[in-house]
Amino acid sequence: MSYKQLYAQYFLQYKNVSKYVKNLRRQLKHVEPLKEREVKRRLTILYSICLDLKHTSEYIKLCERRDSLDECKTIVK
Repeated sequence: MSYKQLYAQYFLQYKNVSKYVKNLRRQLKHVEPLKEREVKRRLTILYSICLDLKHTSEYIKLCERRDSLDECKTIVK
């Protein structure tokens, strides 16, 4: 699998989880006090996953650039 495909998959998952987190935050405003703690816990976990997906996709994108630069350097030699 190429870096571009992998980056695109991670970034797509990041966008999906991000939308879900935003939806949960909106729901939090209208949730019963008894369920508020559970929703906040879910938000914390999902937000962490969201950040991991975002940072991983950015890292993969950098790896792709680094590999393409390495290929250019070997061709020039």
